[in-house]
Amino acid sequence: TTEAYKATVATIEASVRSLFEAQQPFRIYPGSTNSTRDSQRRLDNVVDTSKLNHVLRTDKETKTVIVEPNVSTDALLHADLEHDLVRLVVMEFPAITAGGGFSGRSGESSSFRYGFFDGTVNWIEIVLANGTVTRGSRTEKPDLFWGAASSFWTLGVVTLLEVCLREATKYIELTYYPASNMPDAMKIIEAET
Repeated sequence: TTEAYKATVATIEASVRSLFEAQQPFRIYPGSTNSTRDSQRRLDNVVDTSKLNHVLRTDKETKTVIVEPNVSTDALLHADLEHDLVRLVVMEFPAITAGGGFSGRSGESSSFRYGFFDGTVNWIEIVLANGTVTRGSRTEKPDLFWGAASSFWTLGVVTLLEVCLREATKYIELTYYPASNMPDAMKIIEAET
């Protein structure tokens, strides 16, 4: 709900502001990781964003979804499909999150048409390193918006995103073009584009 979101963001904002005032670096803990490396997690200087894992609103008319950053590709896809909609770029690894796709520059099979996932995001809400909550978009603070895209969370903590959707179809057409080497594959790609 919106109230739960506001309460979670207020906690994150206070935590970040406190660490900023103490001039302490911090890590962001989203609640899970896809890393295969052992984690030596320390409990100090961690901003916990694990509760930001909800789809807040899907708007069929504007074809957008407002989503918290820790919603996985798989969960978001199911939520989109309930409204007969789908994201323009659906990351194919089901555990990638909406925030990870934005902050980590995910590109997938539909990126040839729509670009990277961050290019399908209309706006973000972000807690800056000093604890200030603000919003960035292509037109409102665009330097912040595009700076946060692909920044791997170095400019702040993204807490909310509005993502573009399109109508989902029951079937898709897929054509397979076999190629036995890279030069042949490049010829096929050039011919198709």
